[in-house]
Amino acid sequence: MTVNPAGAVATVAPSPSNGPPPRRRTGPPDVHTPPRGLALRLASDPAAVGRARRTAAGALRRWGVPDTAADDIVLMVDELVTNAIEHADGPVWLRLRLRRGCCVICQVGDGCHEAPRLRPSDPDAESGRGLLLVAALADTFGTRVTATGKVIWFRRRVRDGRIPAPRTAPATDY
Repeated sequence: MTVNPAGAVATVAPSPSNGPPPRRRTGPPDVHTPPRGLALRLASDPAAVGRARRTAAGALRRWGVPDTAADDIVLMVDELVTNAIEHADGPVWLRLRLRRGCCVICQVGDGCHEAPRLRPSDPDAESGRGLLLVAALADTFGTRVTATGKVIWFRRRVRDGRIPAPRTAPATDY
């Protein structure tokens, strides 16, 4: 900031000496999307499941997650958020993070202190398969009880994390 002789204040354009420009937050106040992460507060309303699904799909697309892995992750997000809204009390939230560019970690939190259990489902039942789907599609998953409720999480590898060997041109004889 500079002050001219008349006393008017002017802002100085950002430069390396005074740091980067301030980041402006865009979007609704309950959605926070850092470059490789997403945090979303959800209403305890069935319509919030669709919002969670759309927001997660958009973040995964922006991060370049392959479609087949993204579809599985969105399905797991749908199942966990649905369970939180149907069976828990209090606030529900979703966090997604792309870790090291090769795996996605999802956390869904709610106000219930009771951890869910995997249980066999009757083939004719209309519900009861959500955690079985998560167990089948995730690399690993679990539950953590907290002071305010619980967090159900899963991790899913989305691409091989190994750095490919550099390509070299074949030798040519002249």
